[in-house]
Amino acid sequence: MNRSIPLVLALVGYTAAGMAWAANPEQPTIQSLTPSEISSGALTPHEAQGIRYVSGGIGIEERGWLAQHGREFNVHATFALAQGGSFVADVRVEIKDASGKTLLTTTANGPKFLAALKPGAYTLVATHDGQSLTRQFTVGAKGTQQLGFGFKS
Repeated sequence: MNRSIPLVLALVGYTAAGMAWAANPEQPTIQSLTPSEISSGALTPHEAQGIRYVSGGIGIEERGWLAQHGREFNVHATFALAQGGSFVADVRVEIKDASGKTLLTTTANGPKFLAALKPGAYTLVATHDGQSLTRQFTVGAKGTQQLGFGFKS
């Protein structure tokens, strides 16, 4: 009996029913979205205290929009459950400067939160379901800070 067949089938993306999900036109990928589909998921960036930010990522169109516009923001935070990795929304986001002064308080309405910050040292406190997680980071003149938050379920 050849035990490598199930592994090979799993690697090429077959479901238990034997249908290739990658070739299923009913399940689009970000790469298959048209510009008008990406525009249909357009998220509205906000600005407060000189910080431009956006949150979302629910639905393929929003994820497409975030992928297309991600370079406009130098801080990318992702919110999920630590166990199982399910994404979460309705996360309270607080950004503080190096002295501890709160610059922004908002609620992320999706698992992705993107912000454009000036170079400097910051702290982001993310609160979900009564649990707060803190990340300290530095924004440079170039590049993007990727911050991951894994909440306990």
